[in-house]
Amino acid sequence: MTVDLSAKNSCVFCHIISGDSFAKWEKRPTNQTEAVCFHNRLKWAEVMLLVVPVKHMTQGELWSSSALIECARLAVEMGDKHCNQYGYRVIANFGREAHQSQIHAHIHVVSGTSRQVRESTFKSHIDKRNDLVIEEYSIEETPFTARISSSTNTNQREMWSTELINTVAQEALRLSRQHTPDGYRLMASFDPSKKSLCAGNNPSELFLMGGGQLGLYV
Repeated sequence: MTVDLSAKNSCVFCHIISGDSFAKWEKRPTNQTEAVCFHNRLKWAEVMLLVVPVKHMTQGELWSSSALIECARLAVEMGDKHCNQYGYRVIANFGREAHQSQIHAHIHVVSGTSRQVRESTFKSHIDKRNDLVIEEYSIEETPFTARISSSTNTNQREMWSTELINTVAQEALRLSRQHTPDGYRLMASFDPSKKSLCAGNNPSELFLMGGGQLGLYV
């Protein structure tokens, strides 16, 4: 079973990457890049960016591939550039229940840290594998939430800038197939970087949220 959306004859993001449609660019495609970044047309938050692989692929394909690490690094780079003082969220939606609207894989970078993560509560330990700790959490209006974190002293930016993000992604996809196959959201919240006045750098973690119709991601 897959949550990937049905293929369309025309892909909005492919048209943007090829130059056939307009976008406000932060990082344009070149022969050397696997990932690009442009501004979301939605204005639900002060900063809303999209990090997109140049090659057309689904969300599931991106989060299962080596292209994820360049997308993850670019998401952190863009988040630190545009949301340095207040922090940000990195979000990937899978399936219509999580409000995914474009089949072409993409990662949202949205200003502001997550209220849901701040107010979440620990429920139980699920597993420990591949130097990861997997725990179930309770988050408002989300039937199933798992927190995946490194068992080592790794912070959020380090995890998202190294190959560890690929290991975390594989665990998140495995859990999603078991607990929330009809749609889910992957979300990480980044505290303001050390360069800002309100410095901070939270521990590594990726939240898997699903089990039913999810609310919007801002």
